[in-house]
Amino acid sequence: MLHSFAAVALIVVIMVHIYAALWVKGTITAMVEGWVTKTWAKKHHPRWYREVRQKQENKTE
Repeated sequence: MLHSFAAVALIVVIMVHIYAALWVKGTITAMVEGWVTKTWAKKHHPRWYREVRQKQENKTE
């Protein structure tokens, strides 16, 4: 019985994960091609965007 519940829960989690990846524009491109636009990064991961931008600015100095 526990195995059946775990299987159903896993299937639901996978379906939600796929739906979320398709729903957020740019996510599939990021996973397949390995890059995102600056706008996407700034909107979805602002702290990471700031860190990368700061590292790039430090390299140019």
